Amino acid sequence: MYKTKSPSSSTTPPKRAGTLPLKEYFALHAYLSTLLSLSFIFLPHSTPYVLSHINTVTKSQDGSGLIRQSSSADRPEHPFLTPITSQPTITMLWDVLGVGVCMAWWGARMLRWSTASKGEAQGQSKLVGENELSERQARTGKMLKRVGEAATATLAIAAVLFVILETLGAPLDSHILQTALLSIHLSLLTVWPVVHTFGVPSIYDKGLAARYRMTRLFCEFRPESPLERALVYPAVGALLGAWVGVIPIALDWDRPWQSYPLTPAFGSIIGFILAGFASFVRSAYEDTLNEVQLENSQNAESAASKNKRRKKKT
Repeated sequence: MYKTKSPSSSTTPPKRAGTLPLKEYFALHAYLSTLLSLSFIFLPHSTPYVLSHINTVTKSQDGSGLIRQSSSADRPEHPFLTPITSQPTITMLWDVLGVGVCMAWWGARMLRWSTASKGEAQGQSKLVGENELSERQARTGKMLKRVGEAATATLAIAAVLFVILETLGAPLDSHILQTALLSIHLSLLTVWPVVHTFGVPSIYDKGLAARYRMTRLFCEFRPESPLERALVYPAVGALLGAWVGVIPIALDWDRPWQSYPLTPAFGSIIGFILAGFASFVRSAYEDTLNEVQLENSQNAESAASKNKRRKKKT
């Protein structure tokens, strides 16, 4: 048993913990954005096949399943929207299922980036001849623990969001299930990736930075790395998007797509997506600026050394 350093650690300087591979992040965030949008738009179209005996399903002359428009029969909506708007509760159930799967994958990806960057920053060495079975068991145990923490935190914050939504004007005497599903939807977007990546803060964490990371991120809104920015921006964007998404409900248009809580849920998805790309733009800008500054400093040093050589010659 002896330690060996990785070949790249001797030639390249260690990366700061929390860095992101920006190209890979952009591609995967675009992929995640597509999955989130499609889960909200297309999964409700599976309702007639799964719930074949619900009241809103009728049979046409050719025997195919049709879903009735929920309101404004004198102003028909596009048939593509009817499975989404006819039953908001069923739509939100599909949405929570799709968003839950997407966020579970995204949280695991963010955790992988976080641990990889920490390993590079700390210059971790690998043990040659280490028992792979025990290593896999330890990794599995940590992964299951982190998933349990993320699930517990998501449900706890969902309960808090439920109270906040009711306080801000959600119906108290009706739509309780819809509000609960919207709370879970928002908690999945804002809480799961963060807790899956960093874990639940504890007084037993080493260092003040780890103990008060959540305070710095979500109370001071002061992310210090691209990884933290990629977690904070989408969470804030999802909440802002849900806030803006409430506006169409109050408009007196009497359209089926204005049913609560469809517009806040879809608005939160749009806010999550846009804020994720905003974090990429900010990180790419800072990365480019740092490269330019580094190149300028190197050019200045080389020019200064050349001037010294010329003075010595003269």
